[in-house]
Amino acid sequence: MDDKQKAASSEQTYVDPVCGMTVTAEDSAGSYEYKGTTYYFCGPGCKRSFEKDPEKFLSPDYKPSM
Repeated sequence: MDDKQKAASSEQTYVDPVCGMTVTAEDSAGSYEYKGTTYYFCGPGCKRSFEKDPEKFLSPDYKPSM
């Protein structure tokens, strides 16, 4: 495994709370901090939706759909 592969395999991934897509902080379309937790998003639309109503997307009843 070369250095680039090691860096990629060790990079932290996050789940976009709106659509459920897996993203890295580097490749995300932005982040938003809510109640002390930072969330990362696949695109600006998901980020805007989350900013409008974070509780909707953090509810246990919410099921992300891509």
